[in-house]
Amino acid sequence: MYSSRNTYKQKILLEQNKHIFSSTDLAVLWEIENKNTLWTTLKRYTQNQVLYRLHKGLYSTLPINKLNPLEVGCALSGPSAYVSAETVLQNQGIIMQNINKITLFGPKQKKFSLGRDEYWCRYLNFKYLLNRAGIIERETYSIATPARAVADLLHLNPIYYFDNQLAVAKLNTKQIQQKLGY
Repeated sequence: MYSSRNTYKQKILLEQNKHIFSSTDLAVLWEIENKNTLWTTLKRYTQNQVLYRLHKGLYSTLPINKLNPLEVGCALSGPSAYVSAETVLQNQGIIMQNINKITLFGPKQKKFSLGRDEYWCRYLNFKYLLNRAGIIERETYSIATPARAVADLLHLNPIYYFDNQLAVAKLNTKQIQQKLGY
């Protein structure tokens, strides 16, 4: 007569290593084929704060302020997007300027902000995005090595000035550029 609460879907979510899911990811995880059932479930889970809506069709199991900004940027920038350029080079001490935006490369160029973080996704052709040479695949996001970040910036702007020329000289930038076809 009495039915127990359906916590199966929540259990599946909590067992995942990542925190950000698209609506299609959730449909596959929960084995939901009916779109109305999916949207109703998503609506109820966001109202009960089991899920947090980040963007249209993108949900998180954690509030925005507790998410890794790099993971958020890669999720919002689209498939095969990765953190690169000024963000990586600033962290490595190759660029000394204070860059307030997280820079990424992805299939579309766009600027957006979420929470207190600002993002700048630059367009990169799919043949370069799919070539993962010099990209470190973390569990929830992808990030370029310093050599790949330098190669990416030089691809966009061949006369880009790097503050720490000695560090750039030590990188295998030419080798990465040849692998990528830049």
